[in-house]
Amino acid sequence: MEERSIRVELAGRAYPLTIQASEEENVRRAVEEINESIARLKANYPLTDKQDLLAMAALEVTVRALNTTATRQEAEADAALGAIERMLADLRV
Repeated sequence: MEERSIRVELAGRAYPLTIQASEEENVRRAVEEINESIARLKANYPLTDKQDLLAMAALEVTVRALNTTATRQEAEADAALGAIERMLADLRV
């Protein structure tokens, strides 16, 4: 796999990363999402410490990701159950 060196900025601080080329889009999207979360938290809450903002942003982004994963897994389980129910109905006929 091809590795790539990139530079990202989180909460106003630059971080050099070495990542797989295939991961770059997701890394950049994650950085954007974290920075947006920090800006939203800063605007709505009296948090001024960057560590507090980063911690709350990490929590917010992770909870959102877990909720999305859980919803997708539920949809997949519902589809599988539907397929099983159709098979059982076909056996009864």
